[in-house]
Amino acid sequence: MLLLINSSVVKAEEDLTLKEVKERQEQANQAIRNAQSLPIDSPLRGKTPLSSLLSIGEALQSGDYKNAAKYFDFRYLDKQLSDERKAELIHRLTIVWSQHHSLDISLLSDDEQGHVEDGLPANRDLLGVIKTSKDDVPIYLQRITTDDGRLMWKISGSSVANIPALWQEFGYHPWAESISHILPEFQLLDMENWQFVSFVIILVFSWYFTALIRQILLKLVEFSDTYRRTMRRFISIPLRLFLFFILIQWLSGHLGLSINARVWIDTGTLNYLAAIFLSMGIIEFCFALYSSRAENDDQNAIAIIKPMVTTLKIFVVMVYLLNWFDDAGFNITTIITGLGIGSLAVALAAQKSLENIFGAFTLYIARPVKPGDMCKFGNTQGRVEEIGLRSTKMRKLNRAVVHVPNSVIASMDLENIGEIDHRYYNKRFRVRLNTPRQTLQTLVEQMRDLVVNHPNVVDLETYVRFEHVDVDAFVIVVNAYVTTSNRVVYKQYEEDLNFKILELIDRLGVELALPEQHLALKNIK
Repeated sequence: MLLLINSSVVKAEEDLTLKEVKERQEQANQAIRNAQSLPIDSPLRGKTPLSSLLSIGEALQSGDYKNAAKYFDFRYLDKQLSDERKAELIHRLTIVWSQHHSLDISLLSDDEQGHVEDGLPANRDLLGVIKTSKDDVPIYLQRITTDDGRLMWKISGSSVANIPALWQEFGYHPWAESISHILPEFQLLDMENWQFVSFVIILVFSWYFTALIRQILLKLVEFSDTYRRTMRRFISIPLRLFLFFILIQWLSGHLGLSINARVWIDTGTLNYLAAIFLSMGIIEFCFALYSSRAENDDQNAIAIIKPMVTTLKIFVVMVYLLNWFDDAGFNITTIITGLGIGSLAVALAAQKSLENIFGAFTLYIARPVKPGDMCKFGNTQGRVEEIGLRSTKMRKLNRAVVHVPNSVIASMDLENIGEIDHRYYNKRFRVRLNTPRQTLQTLVEQMRDLVVNHPNVVDLETYVRFEHVDVDAFVIVVNAYVTTSNRVVYKQYEEDLNFKILELIDRLGVELALPEQHLALKNIK
C-alpha cells in the first residue's frame, strides 16, 4: 500500500480550524449555487475574479472540465494542447491547491478591476501561494483579452505553466493514479476514490497490526508474576487503542489529503482519541495497582476511591473535549458557561447526595473510624462493616444492620470505641450506716491493696476512696483501668474484681446498704 502514497507529506500552510474550513466550504457552495442561475455563455461570467472562480467551481462540481478550461490561460503551453490534457492539468492544479489552501471567497474581488491596492500589477490578483521545496509558487488570476475581444479573468498563464512542476513534487504516485482510474469515480469525506479506499485499508491494517503488537506484549508480561493481571488489562484495550489511533494518523498523513479532509487530523481528533484512551488506561492501571497492594484495612479506601476514579475519568474526558472544541475553532467560553449552569442545577438537585459524598471523603481523609471498629454516635452503637459513597453500614449490638448517611456521621460527635486502649472500671459500693468506723477504714485500705495489686489493672488514675456519706449509706468509690480494650475480655476482668471485692466485704462482716423506705404510721382517733 505504501506504493499508493505520494512521495512527501504535505503540511498545511494555513492554520485553519475545522469550523473555519466548514464555514468557507458552505460559503463557496452557496455562492456556486447562486452563480448557477447565470447561463454558461453569459458575459457576466469571468468579468470579475469572484465570478471566474465561482464558474470554475461550478464546472468542477459537475465534472465539466471543458467549460472550466475557459477560465485558464493556456497560451504559454503547446498550442495543440488537447482537451484531455487541459482537463488533466486543471484536475492536478485542483488537487495541489486543495492540499495547501481552503479558498475564502470573501477575499476575492467582485470588481472588474480586481484588487487595485494589493501592490501587484494592474489586472492581476493573487489567489494564493504554494510553498515548494525550492521556492514559493504564486497562483495568479489575470485579466486578459479573449479572442472575441472581451476582457476576462483567468488563472494566469505563468501559474498554469507551473502545474507540471507542482505535480512532480506534490502529486500522487503513478500507481495511485492508475488505481484511481480503475475505481469508480467518486469523492467521499473530501477524499478521492483511491484515498478513501486506502484509508479503509489503513483502518483494517492498523487494527490487526495493533492486535499483533498486543499479543506480543501479552506474551512478554506472562514472564512476570508481578501485576500480570493489571498489565494484561492495560495492554488489551487502552494501549492498543492508543497505538491504533496514532498509527492511523501517521499513515493517513502520507495520502496527500486535502485540507478539508486533513483538518480532522490536524485539529488533533485522532490525537485526542488516542490521548483519551491512554489516560483512561493509566488511571485504571494506577487504581488497579493500589487495589492489588491494599491490605484488608484499606478495602474501605478502595470502596471510596473507585467512584472517585470514575469522576476523574469523566473530568479528563471533558478537558480533552473542551481542548478539541477550542482547536476546532468553537467558542469554549459559551460551552463552559453552559456546563457551569448545568452543573449548578445538578448540584442543587443532588444537594443531599453531594453532602453524603463529601461526608464519605471526610471519613476517608480524617479516618475517625474504619471497617471493624466499634463506634457510637447519638443513640446508635455498633460495629462498622463498610463505608460507602452514600452511607456507612453498621451492625448493631443486637446484630441488626443499619445504614447511616455519611453526612449524619460527619456532622455528629463520633465515639470510636475500637480505639479504646484501656477499659474503664468504675464502681460505687454502698455500706450500711451502722458499720463501725474502724471496719470501714479497714475495708477501704484492703480494697485499695486489692485493686492496685491486681495483675490486670494498669497504673493509671487508680484509687479507692471513701467518698461521702449518703442519706442511707457510706459510699466507697473504686476507680481503675484494666489492661485490655476488648469488651469481652474486660467483662472477664470486671467479674474477677467484683468477686474479690465481695469476698473481702464478706470476710470483714460488712453489710451493703440496700435501698430502704421507712413508713411512720400514726394512729389518729
